[in-house]
Amino acid sequence: MDISDAKWSTRSIADRFAAALARVDMEEAIRATGRSARQLQRYAAGDEMGVGTVVALAEIAGVPADWIVGGIPRGIGGKATKLLEKLQTGIVESGQVVLPRYDVRASAGAGALVASEDISDYFSVGRDWLRRNLPSWAASNAVVGILEGSGDSMEPTIRDGDLLFIVQGVGWRIVERGGIFVFTLDDRLLLKRLQVLDNGDLRIISDNHRYEPMTVLMDDIRHRLILHGYVFFHGGKPRGHS
Repeated sequence: MDISDAKWSTRSIADRFAAALARVDMEEAIRATGRSARQLQRYAAGDEMGVGTVVALAEIAGVPADWIVGGIPRGIGGKATKLLEKLQTGIVESGQVVLPRYDVRASAGAGALVASEDISDYFSVGRDWLRRNLPSWAASNAVVGILEGSGDSMEPTIRDGDLLFIVQGVGWRIVERGGIFVFTLDDRLLLKRLQVLDNGDLRIISDNHRYEPMTVLMDDIRHRLILHGYVFFHGGKPRGHS
């Protein structure tokens, strides 16, 4: 397992906990964490875990605790370390879910070049709030991230600077349902409404009618478009607030 692989930053804490758990003998993990095998497996499946368990497992698995928490490998774990400190001091309380905020803006205008996808911060939200707001088709352990919208082409639905909560790793069947997505098209990171037409072509729609819709031919979709996530919640400052 290569913990420097960028894919781990998009996986859940439970996934990274499971990967670390797979590196050690279960009996050793039980002794180190003081948890039963059944409970450790529950953590790996998505149950809440205490920071003490994370630190104990990380030590015997030979991985940084901040990697399990934030998916950031040894040596560049400043943001994850801050999160770990919050966990240790009780700032992130039980019943909270920690979500990464990515250092990238999705354009709701003419399109912006893809920026850095490093994690810039972490937000904690209530687990019950997340369950209520996730789409019905999303798994309970869905990978969720936050980024900032940019531009005016999705107004009045989404405004410049709004925070976007996205479900990552969605399949094409979700696109066929329609909705607002974050995706890369020809090396530009976009925030638009997507609609699959009857002939299989993809319609890219701005809610601001000053922007003309675009169409990607069915045969070109796989070569031009990379899907990053489905926007299930967004919000920002009230209008008129400066």
